[in-house]
Amino acid sequence: MGYLKTLLSKDIIITPFRVHKSFSQATVPESSTTQAVALSGSNIAYPLGGGEEGTGSKSLVYNSIKQLYYSNFLSGSGKVSNVNEPIINPDGTIVGSIYNPSYENNIQSITESRYFPTASLMSMSVLSIPSKQFGEYIKPGSFKCDVSSGPGGKTIEFIDDGQGNLISESNNYGNIIYHAGIVTHTGLNGEGGNFNFSGSQWESTVTIYESQYKCTIRANEYNYSLNPSLLSASIKGQNKILTSGDAKYANFVTSSDFSPYVTTVGLYDEEQNLLAVAKLGQPLPSSQTTDTTILINIDR
Repeated sequence: MGYLKTLLSKDIIITPFRVHKSFSQATVPESSTTQAVALSGSNIAYPLGGGEEGTGSKSLVYNSIKQLYYSNFLSGSGKVSNVNEPIINPDGTIVGSIYNPSYENNIQSITESRYFPTASLMSMSVLSIPSKQFGEYIKPGSFKCDVSSGPGGKTIEFIDDGQGNLISESNNYGNIIYHAGIVTHTGLNGEGGNFNFSGSQWESTVTIYESQYKCTIRANEYNYSLNPSLLSASIKGQNKILTSGDAKYANFVTSSDFSPYVTTVGLYDEEQNLLAVAKLGQPLPSSQTTDTTILINIDR
């Protein structure tokens, strides 16, 4: 038999915690609906014809990344540029530049450096990771890329320093925009260059919410059971309860020392619909002298 008891708000604790999952790609294609893709950008005019129109345009890739993540970092210093901001006079008139490139640019840390190739025909590369593979954001410090393209086939390692910088041997080669699943390769200190991101590894981040339900059994509660196994031998296994409405229990059940065991706890909504069932690892005896608390944890 089940017993119903209302839980109060103080009996429910919701705790968020973050989990991570590792991903890797030995090769990165230029087009895919399920994998991370490598895109090339170049400081060229947008073509009016040919095969580089639309999302595959190197010009669009270059200008989109520049606008979204580097428009405040074009001085070549790696830090935020000095921009012309408008001056508002006491009478409300505006003097100076009305429009300026003071966009947020998704700043991630005070030690982040962003270099971008601005000269004509300069190139850069982007690794675009689908949201299913980075979750809420790329875990800072988890990105890594091994490329066997050095002298004599030497493997060059590019790593995420956890501050938003893509570095190799302490040199800046680009940035990781964690929450957007974007990794940029802009070359050594913004000198440009193409990159294929082969051998990339990273970890996704997802927040899971754990709900803990505190089910407390008072000393004077849940001290009776209607488990059919407790029926007396004269009616056990028969339908006499249904026909007569009379149930006789074994003598030991009616003793004041008898305490039933708890094996299952069900969680119901306000309309008494069963939502979840918790099974105890072993039967738990109820106490007639002290309160008993059962904690139920549910991840969602």
